Amino acid sequence: MKRYIVIVALLISASLAVQAQQFDLKGTISGQNGGYLHLYYQNNENKTVKDSCAINNGSFEFKGNITEPTMAFFIGAAKSNSYGDPNSTAFFIEPTTMQISVAANDFQNAVITGSKTQDEAAALQKQKEPILEKKKSWEQSHKEAEDKYDAAVKNKESNKVINDLKDKVAAIQDQYEPYGKKIAAIDFAYFDGYPNSYLTTWQLRFYTSSLKVDSLQLFYSRMNAQLQQSHYGKYLANQIANLRAGTPGSIAADFIATDLNGKSISISSFKGKYIILDFWASWCIPCRQSNPHMLQLYKKYHEKGLEIIGVANDDNNHAAWKKAVATDGVGVWYNVLCGIDLEKIKNNEKNENDINEKFGIHSLPTKIIIDPSGKIVGRYDDNFGGTEEDMDKLLASVFNK
Repeated sequence: MKRYIVIVALLISASLAVQAQQFDLKGTISGQNGGYLHLYYQNNENKTVKDSCAINNGSFEFKGNITEPTMAFFIGAAKSNSYGDPNSTAFFIEPTTMQISVAANDFQNAVITGSKTQDEAAALQKQKEPILEKKKSWEQSHKEAEDKYDAAVKNKESNKVINDLKDKVAAIQDQYEPYGKKIAAIDFAYFDGYPNSYLTTWQLRFYTSSLKVDSLQLFYSRMNAQLQQSHYGKYLANQIANLRAGTPGSIAADFIATDLNGKSISISSFKGKYIILDFWASWCIPCRQSNPHMLQLYKKYHEKGLEIIGVANDDNNHAAWKKAVATDGVGVWYNVLCGIDLEKIKNNEKNENDINEKFGIHSLPTKIIIDPSGKIVGRYDDNFGGTEEDMDKLLASVFNK
């Protein structure tokens, strides 16, 4: 989760308005003569469409209104919600006539023609295949470690066993970096070479949690006006604005939230003090590992004017949040939920109560320091700021004068 600044280029002129057009996806499926297929996508009104189509003698057809290339999710007799389910896949549809040929239980190898953006996506994916193949062993190790950790928690093993398994998961997670860097290099080369591709606007969304805001701005500024005003282009502009709003030098956005004890708090109510916004979650291993150090800082500087507000991404599991606060002993400071509303996310609606959005939070943990005047003076732990050691140095320079 991560950051923000308003981009004037998003003002849409009438001359650039795009009229909705119809797409027509005609297909055949082998190995299944009856039943239904499903297609999920965003229509021209930016609403999620969940369309269904009966299979008729191995053939089917979907039609709808869109204004631009759009990612669609195609699902058959899926047995799970996992993207890797053999009866589900995703691809770009466009306002034109397209064809798809698919086999039951092998949707991942569907053949799609007629979508220029999908052709570009397939070519880009082919460049990554050697890296992705090598990454499979890492994925298996990571899954096995997570399963062991989850089982230990469920079976209420000792704290030592659980903590050791937690550390192992974190260590394996760190091993992803070489794969991520190689994949990113391929994507960045594509962004440079094809700045006006819809695929660039789509793919850039996955780097809002890792690219510096100036780099995101550079890629965005190279896009033509039509792409900047597309659905994915607007998303990028919004994320850039969020990131800038959570960057040192910006005035911290105010918010009102109810803490764990039922008290209403806001940034403005702490004016005159230093505040650390600690974005975390009960399920975030690095966040929980950081809590003992945060407790040390609180004990050391609270009487000198430091306040900490824990902003937890546990809106869908209040019990886990409360348990983590009690277990880690962080109830000594203020604790609030970040305000994520899954229904608004599903409906692409803006959520004014989402604290993550106000500060451009894209990954956990992230810690933001706000000075007595309300200005952000530090950002730490995520890909955009400094380290925990940098945070310690800033606090020491402030309170140990």
